[in-house]
Amino acid sequence: MAIQRPADARPVAPYVFRGFNGVIGHQVVAWRPGFVEMRLEVRPELCNANGLLHGGVLMTLLDSASGFACTFNETATARRLSVTLAFTTQFIKAGREGDVLTILGAWRPSSSQSTFAAETEIYNQANELLATGAGTFRYLKGERSDGTLEFLDRKAAD
Repeated sequence: MAIQRPADARPVAPYVFRGFNGVIGHQVVAWRPGFVEMRLEVRPELCNANGLLHGGVLMTLLDSASGFACTFNETATARRLSVTLAFTTQFIKAGREGDVLTILGAWRPSSSQSTFAAETEIYNQANELLATGAGTFRYLKGERSDGTLEFLDRKAAD
């Protein structure tokens, strides 16, 4: 089932990814609890020897969107730590240098308090599906406050 952007997903100011995600260079576009939309412009260094977007980059984007959609609290002021337990990826169409990708991540119901499930999809600028992913993740103890999201639209409750 295709992931739909919820009407209450809010635009986000540039979020600074750390570590490996910072190298990939994707940006958060919109967020709400249980959903994230990200964007990436494919650069030459993200492509393999065939000139196609490397599958490892696609998998990283899918995994990153899963965690991002599911680990921020309701106000996006703290982020729960999590790790990937299992992840399944389907590569459907190749990405290429210059493509502008949209990455969608969505929380899926889980009966556990310590684990969560998520589904993700990646589309190119022609709205063609490039890859999908589904994973199971474990929450770790604690939160950190370095993951605050700043919304571009201000609501009265903010």
